[in-house]
Amino acid sequence: MNIVFYSTNSNIYDEAVKIEMIPRYKEQWRLLSEKNQEKTFCVATQKPGMFLIDEDEDFESQSQEQKKRVYELKSDSEEENADFIASLKPDLAIAASFYVTPFDWLSIKDSMTADFLRERGIPTICHPVDTAVTCFDKWRTHQILQKSGLNTAKAVYVHHELYINAGNRREIKSNVYKTSVLHEIKKLRFPVVVKDTVGLSSYGMDVLGNFSQVQDWLKSKKFTSDRIVEEFIKGKQFGLEIFAKKTESGRKITVLPPFIFSVNKYGITSPKQSVKAGPATSAFYDLEGLNKMMIELCELIDLNGFAQVDLVFDGKNWFVIEINPRLSGMTSTYAASLKMSIPEFMFCQAVENDKIESQIKKISPSLNIKFPLMDRKKREKAAALPFVAFVNQIENTHAKQEREKGYCEIILTGSSTENLKENLTELASIFSEECEKSFLEAAQKLLNEL
Repeated sequence: MNIVFYSTNSNIYDEAVKIEMIPRYKEQWRLLSEKNQEKTFCVATQKPGMFLIDEDEDFESQSQEQKKRVYELKSDSEEENADFIASLKPDLAIAASFYVTPFDWLSIKDSMTADFLRERGIPTICHPVDTAVTCFDKWRTHQILQKSGLNTAKAVYVHHELYINAGNRREIKSNVYKTSVLHEIKKLRFPVVVKDTVGLSSYGMDVLGNFSQVQDWLKSKKFTSDRIVEEFIKGKQFGLEIFAKKTESGRKITVLPPFIFSVNKYGITSPKQSVKAGPATSAFYDLEGLNKMMIELCELIDLNGFAQVDLVFDGKNWFVIEINPRLSGMTSTYAASLKMSIPEFMFCQAVENDKIESQIKKISPSLNIKFPLMDRKKREKAAALPFVAFVNQIENTHAKQEREKGYCEIILTGSSTENLKENLTELASIFSEECEKSFLEAAQKLLNEL
């Protein structure tokens, strides 16, 4: 069986951003190949090729070393990329979509590629284009969730052009659209969150405490595109991943258990500062209800592949905040919890799903915590610790501000939550100079909430 994992990128590759994973992806793919010698694994991607290749990948030399199993997609055309993938003669093509700034739309590009692959008769696991577009447009997502009855925050959509310019024509006395938007915002429960309809993660998101602050925000230079103003759901913030696979007999769905996220001083999850711990197992969280909700969500938006969902639990109910039809910052953490490499984690969900289901029953507690940038020697020292599964460093070598330079992400596991706490204490002791107090305290707090 020949399996091709593929992904594309709409951005110009930024060589200033360095992503280095320990163990290297090359080694992770080797281990997967050794476990599945009857299968051939191919990777077809565009740099940085997150979750699939090492940042310094040399496609030509790597292809020779791996018997031409790693390939670069050189075109920006979805049809041409599909032609190249088809030339590899896959028995199955699997989209391993990743994310880039400023627009989280690569899953759409991969979905269009999937359409061309299916036209060529190649079985492909990838979300439909309409599903990818729905998740990309947060307002469209919100409307579908609301109409279906799934819990989501009350919100108001603000069309930038109409709000700013609709009253500028000579014959118009007042901007009725603007007035109606403010009228609806007044009905919301404060505080509220103002966010981009098509942004990535929580970048550019603001929490505002009252109506006056919203008015001021909509007058400010921050208001440059369409926005959503939604109620801030107070509670604990979580995330989970789903894998759905359409078959002739129906849709096979795997809902991975939720992980709890730390939040910043504004009460939202910051991608560069968030700590993740899990899985949450307390009966307090109504995990059975959550699982049922996620299965309903899969059917509702027609998922077929990897997806990540942001959630809030308010102490009684689960609320869906965002759906990302791709791999995520949680992918490596789940792989660690299941004692798998990242390629094996993806492969088992797509091909050997029963193995994932059995592993979930004995999933290990794990923690994803961030450190400041580390030199390679220190990263290798961390990776050598028996309880550390992955060390991933993301560095922007052109950044001038300290907070923009990047971070080192360490994923550690334990045989139990108590053992994980002990491992965290040991890690913090070994790297006492690097370990920031705020991250350590956030991690300890999350572990007590599982």
